[in-house]
Amino acid sequence: MRKPLSASITLIILLLLFLAFNLVWALKLPNIRLDFSEQKVHTLSAPVQTLLASLERPVDLYFFNSSKHPKKTRTLESYGKRVTLLLKEYEKAAKGKINLHFIDPTPFSEDEYKARLLGLDDQQGFFGLVGTSMGHGPHSIESFSPDRESLLEYEISHLIHKVIHPEQPVIGLISGLPLEGEWDERNGMSTSPWQLGKEIRRQFNLVSLQPGITQIPEHIKTLMVVHPGRLPDQTLYAIDQFVLGAGKLLMFIDPLAGLVTSAAPPENAGQNALLAAWGIQMPANKIIADHDYATSVIMTSGQPPVRHPAALTLPRQAMAQDDISTWKLRSVNVLSSGGLTPVKKSRMTFTPLLQSSGRAALFDAERFALPAQFDVLIEEAATRGQPQVIAARVEGPAYSAFPDGLDGREAHVQKSAYIHVVVVADTDLISDRVAGMLQNVSTTGGAASDNAMFVLNTLDNLAAPDGLMDVRPRAGGGRTLQVLKAMREDAAQAYREKSAERVQRLEQTEKEWQLLNPKTLSPGPQSVTPSALLQALNKERLRVPMEIHALKVQSYAEVHALERKIKLLNILPIPLILCVIAWGVFLARRSRRHLPSTAFY
Repeated sequence: MRKPLSASITLIILLLLFLAFNLVWALKLPNIRLDFSEQKVHTLSAPVQTLLASLERPVDLYFFNSSKHPKKTRTLESYGKRVTLLLKEYEKAAKGKINLHFIDPTPFSEDEYKARLLGLDDQQGFFGLVGTSMGHGPHSIESFSPDRESLLEYEISHLIHKVIHPEQPVIGLISGLPLEGEWDERNGMSTSPWQLGKEIRRQFNLVSLQPGITQIPEHIKTLMVVHPGRLPDQTLYAIDQFVLGAGKLLMFIDPLAGLVTSAAPPENAGQNALLAAWGIQMPANKIIADHDYATSVIMTSGQPPVRHPAALTLPRQAMAQDDISTWKLRSVNVLSSGGLTPVKKSRMTFTPLLQSSGRAALFDAERFALPAQFDVLIEEAATRGQPQVIAARVEGPAYSAFPDGLDGREAHVQKSAYIHVVVVADTDLISDRVAGMLQNVSTTGGAASDNAMFVLNTLDNLAAPDGLMDVRPRAGGGRTLQVLKAMREDAAQAYREKSAERVQRLEQTEKEWQLLNPKTLSPGPQSVTPSALLQALNKERLRVPMEIHALKVQSYAEVHALERKIKLLNILPIPLILCVIAWGVFLARRSRRHLPSTAFY
């Protein structure tokens, strides 16, 4: 009787001690988390920690996350947990300089009103971040997206930086084209600035510099140069010294700077020398023709659109997936663009930002003069095709393009251990002409162009302090998910191609059925018509969806098989490990229970 009683008392005491430990001591233990991810995506990077350590005043972050929205998917719910954990890491690393607030706005509540007032996106429930600081207006991330997971750390850090430093960065502009308008002597009036120029002025403190300038002012740390082929050598020399002196540069070059012209602008030795010094080159008088991305444009007023091989609409897959310049972009339009290539044996890091499809090629500019040749160029591009780089980010060590100086002046800076330049082989990307062409053919249903956002993203990134620029994208999905994503895209493409004819047939059959069998509003049961034609149409409209579904199952079979394997790999290991441990404990106890009698002598 005493043994069961003593055992019960012992269990009660152990249970009380366990509860006391959890209520008192567990709260005092340090919160230790181990990050075993490949790129340490759950740990703040060193540049972010440096940025947080430099915070001069407290920042309030309000994370709006609707938990019960009907359109919220499981993917967004899972990503919400990821964002929550990362925000807690920010709060912890800031050591009191960040006050984190979690808000779950319910319908028709005050929190929902505030979220809408701050401009947060609620298409799939509120899922955004608002940052404020004393004496400064709020800044916000309208919505987080799993597609931008690699840029999540940059998004949050960028918001914090904007809250602390709301002043507009200074951008210098040297343009060989009328980006900010020009005086028209024929009409005796000034032309209006390009739309992009207006957007840049809204976002930045834009300082216009004369094309003949001989030295970039010291207070300008970021420079935008448009069409340097028209600039004098003294200005190109100033740009060279600016870049070697740690200045950041966004430069737009173009073999033509127009849609159709019979002669290319004269070759500029100074511009080519700059490109060569930065480890890149662009073939002269060569334009990209692309079979897949060619877009219809109106060549002559009143005429139907023509598919132009050099007018390209670049989709998301034609952009760098993990670069700040292509942040939130869907499509970019270019016109008569050249192709960039890295110089052989260059030590520069060459990162493509925008590129053509795999069925594109470079052709002589003269071949684009006649619209009758467009179809031939498009088919020839598909035959000779390979990806062509339209925009690239270039980083690394460089020497001066003017080692002997200019006009008797020695080069002040001969070399640099690190330069940072973004080169775009198209000036029409920033012009109003491209936007006007797209508006004229908007009936095709194409996506709106994000040209302006590409330029603004790049300038904002180049103008950011070194601490923010050093926050590099980090992929969090792993290789398996990247393979799965590629397989889904291939399956979707195969499904579209296989089902296109059946979908069209189904739509036609449905129209004929509705025409011959209109709905009646008479009450009571409806009679089934014995018409042979209607019966055939009805069978067709019911059978074709089954065929389309079968094609979808067939196209996605490999994807679903891989998804099942991934689920099994995620679910089975832990139970198997626990079973092995339990079996081992069972065997150990069993061996002790049946020790041989010789063990006691």
